[in-house]
Amino acid sequence: MEKNFRFYDNRQKYLLFVTTTNEKNVIADNIHPHIKKIKPTKPALKIFDAGMGDGSLLMNVMRQSHQEHPNIPLLISTKEISMEDVRLGLEKLPDRFVEHKNTVFIISNLHYAEAANLQSRNFKKQKKINWKSVKLKGNSSIDFANQLIKFNSFLEKNWQIERDSKTGNPTYKTPSVLVIYRSDQEFVLNDIIPTKSKPSNTFDLIIASQPYRSRISAEKKVKYVINPMIKALAPKGKLIVVHAAGNDPANKIIKKIWPKENPFPSLANKIYTYLKSNLKTEELKKLQFLDKKIIPCKLRALPNEIQGGIATSVIFSAWNVAIYVNQIDESKVIQAEKSQQYQKIVSKFVDQNNGLYFNNEIFIILKK
Repeated sequence: MEKNFRFYDNRQKYLLFVTTTNEKNVIADNIHPHIKKIKPTKPALKIFDAGMGDGSLLMNVMRQSHQEHPNIPLLISTKEISMEDVRLGLEKLPDRFVEHKNTVFIISNLHYAEAANLQSRNFKKQKKINWKSVKLKGNSSIDFANQLIKFNSFLEKNWQIERDSKTGNPTYKTPSVLVIYRSDQEFVLNDIIPTKSKPSNTFDLIIASQPYRSRISAEKKVKYVINPMIKALAPKGKLIVVHAAGNDPANKIIKKIWPKENPFPSLANKIYTYLKSNLKTEELKKLQFLDKKIIPCKLRALPNEIQGGIATSVIFSAWNVAIYVNQIDESKVIQAEKSQQYQKIVSKFVDQNNGLYFNNEIFIILKK
């Protein structure tokens, strides 16, 4: 096992979390009213997802965008460093191109501060950028699926990662951008299709769901994620940030095993305070900090898995939720699992709450 390995980077446990909780649907439901309120301006409705993951949330957002704005050209831009997640996201795309024909979909492996402009700040790497435009032919989902699956080899070659020599964090080996649209819509979409020489965009809506390590300071959250996203907002654009907030049964499980753990030291209040204290006056005048709120999410479990003796699968899934949401290092997880005491603790909290829930906090920044 790598010395720098962190639980939060573990793909298998991420996918287990996604498939055993309703988090993606709950977040999408809270985003929907904001999509409804958008009044798109020419040439398109532009949305940026600051971390696609497996694509579940983004596909819901695209469905909502079609429902509310069925005839407006749609530009969707996103970033994702995981090759496997990009593959999973692309597999979900064909239906979106059937329902909303005039869509441009862009995905890159760039950092937050680079992804909106589709340009690496590393001059040497930028010179080697892989820029691929894909014109989908046909008009059915199977037509599009058969073409998109052929890009697995492109991903294997161009979505490789390496460790940053300064921070040790994973970063792209070579910057890569994939631009996808229907060939029969190219004429209509010409003004919004980005090119290598004209890559930049600003957005009507930016979604940043679980975009950073929960334990880093408000200063780092602003510097590396939130401020770059604010700069990428179009006038009247909204940045919607969602992050885990604790004060829930999942967090209580962690506190029972590791009493000194404090996974959420810098939530929305501290982020707002830092922004108001450190942004220039002229920048602050352009922003409105909207109310924050808690949105509970829950573990999916059948009633008969909880009542009359809790199923082993539920204990396993609940434990995964607790350590994933609270971002516990893998070394600590392995140590706790050796004693198996964690099973009794998880079982107790699942029984007390008739399942397990965890809290996310959502806050919104509007550019006036």
